[in-house]
Amino acid sequence: MGIAQDVHSAGERVALATEASLPGVLNDVLGRFLGWPFQVSPGCVTDQDRRRTDVFASVIHTPPIARGSSTQEGIPADTVGAIIDVSYSLDLDGLRSSYLRVAAAKSLRKTPAPRLDGMPTSTITMGLIFALRSALPLEEIAAELDRLNTQTPSRQWPDMVVIASTGVINYVGQFPGDSTLADLLPAAEGALTNYTPPMYVVIVMRPTAAYTFNKVMSFLTAHLSIFSPGARLPAWAELLEGVSRHAVVITGYQYNLSGELVAVPRHLYNDRYIAPPPVRIEDGQGNILSTIEFVPWQDGGTIVLRGQLPLEGLLIFLGLDAAALQRAGVVRRPDAQISYVLPITREHFNGMLARIHQQSNMRVRLEQPKLVFQKVSDEGTSSPFWARLLLGILRLRDTAFPDASARTAFDDRYDVVVSALLSARTAAHEILRIWDDHCRRVGSGEIGRLKGSTVLIDESIDTTLRKEVETFLNSTVRALKEGMQKLVSHFQGSIGFLYQKQAPFEKGVAALQKVDPLLAEYLRETRAQWSERLLESRNAIEHKGWTLPRVKYMETDGRIKVDEPLISGQPTTAFVKAMLDRLYCFVEELTVHSLEGRLPPGITVTEIPLGRRSEEAPERFTVTTAVGGRPPWRIRSHSSSFEET
Repeated sequence: MGIAQDVHSAGERVALATEASLPGVLNDVLGRFLGWPFQVSPGCVTDQDRRRTDVFASVIHTPPIARGSSTQEGIPADTVGAIIDVSYSLDLDGLRSSYLRVAAAKSLRKTPAPRLDGMPTSTITMGLIFALRSALPLEEIAAELDRLNTQTPSRQWPDMVVIASTGVINYVGQFPGDSTLADLLPAAEGALTNYTPPMYVVIVMRPTAAYTFNKVMSFLTAHLSIFSPGARLPAWAELLEGVSRHAVVITGYQYNLSGELVAVPRHLYNDRYIAPPPVRIEDGQGNILSTIEFVPWQDGGTIVLRGQLPLEGLLIFLGLDAAALQRAGVVRRPDAQISYVLPITREHFNGMLARIHQQSNMRVRLEQPKLVFQKVSDEGTSSPFWARLLLGILRLRDTAFPDASARTAFDDRYDVVVSALLSARTAAHEILRIWDDHCRRVGSGEIGRLKGSTVLIDESIDTTLRKEVETFLNSTVRALKEGMQKLVSHFQGSIGFLYQKQAPFEKGVAALQKVDPLLAEYLRETRAQWSERLLESRNAIEHKGWTLPRVKYMETDGRIKVDEPLISGQPTTAFVKAMLDRLYCFVEELTVHSLEGRLPPGITVTEIPLGRRSEEAPERFTVTTAVGGRPPWRIRSHSSSFEET
């Protein structure tokens, strides 16, 4: 049996422990895999200043504490590589208490690490919060972790929260422009004194499920191998066999120039910040050598270079003093060179470009991308329509289709739906405006008056109203039938029977019932409640020559009564409102249901409660872990309006 499977089996043993036996079982299992010189003991930790922590169920340390000896006097902080705060079940109060205990342990003073040639070392204590189960979904744990982080120096943050057999929450690092997420180990003492890494640090939750203990052991051994070089430890990468590589991103931080992690400013998130195009650096003949761009940071900035030039040679053109240049190292990525974070602004960057142009044989030229920015609406993402049917869908699409070409194929089909919805929405607004304005003007006497029992109306809205109703019906059916049918087929599904006569519908929905009973029931209710009426109303125009009846007026008790034309037995404005509302829900729900089936293993869709949606972008859906996250959403028919759902 391989080491990964061995650890997996040990994790199952831990998951079956009782509340009373959990600490002992966990320590026994940890001790089995952590070889010389590590020991695993319960106890408190003390430092040279005689500060003492609470008792931890698991302290991973090196001698002088001998096996079987008492740890009541405290385990010296210098010997401690990791501490684990253990509980059987984690709730909000328990999380806060564990956080503070871990932070206290990580704040103890330790002797600086020895310098070993060619071998990284660290004296930092790793801190984990470990529970068998949780009363909270992982999102709420992560949100509380983020709140506590704002009140605590980042060097004291717990490194991982573990819910056995469910998942973990930890930090990953990501460089600008890079899609790779790598687990972040505690930075060695003093590592951030002389430079600031150009790295986003992101809280993620991972759907590790039955392989959670493998993830924990891999994380621990990666750190402990640096804490005690030469220790007999399993190869951390081998422990990850079977562990999900997928993660759900919660929120992000950046290192500032003081080496402290602080939240990424909201205006720098990728849904807010539009970076200027890169700048070209060319030779004298106009051949491109590299592109270069400035990325704003917390209290400075970083420079990203792509191409053949060495970034180190260009940084001297920043004109910084010697002290600042000492921090000007470079991180090399497969397709880019990225400077350490420097105390610079865009003005420094622009000055750098000018000096390159003036003081070298290279030429600087701004990229001239062929872009078109076209206004499509006076609304933004604070509108539920745009937040949910565009922004929210595209966020899910990014998770379901990590490949750019696959996203483009989806976008082409979804654009047909959105375009038809926009046309229907515009027509609906115009129908309501025309009707309300006409009734108001008739009622005020501006265009309507009585002459005895004769009604005199000075304008007609029949032609205009008929035109907008036809546009509405054509657009809604185009979204419902053409758009959504092609979109679902992109996911290898078929809903064509929804638009057919009753017998083919029954046959098609019966076949669907066998593979997707929730969707089958949803389509039954869709047809019964509204879609068949909409299709029949549209078909009546094309096949029966139907037109919207004329507006009728009559005198009633000395006033002019305006009778609204009917569509499918319903007043026009009520029909338009109801059908557009149902169509919004249908497009959103069927699209999300289709995308959910393409999400990575262990990831699913959850519905954000109405009261918890952001005012700036009230999206309805987001991703979560299939186990341990918020309750997974399942498609079902409902009568709630779009904005109340």
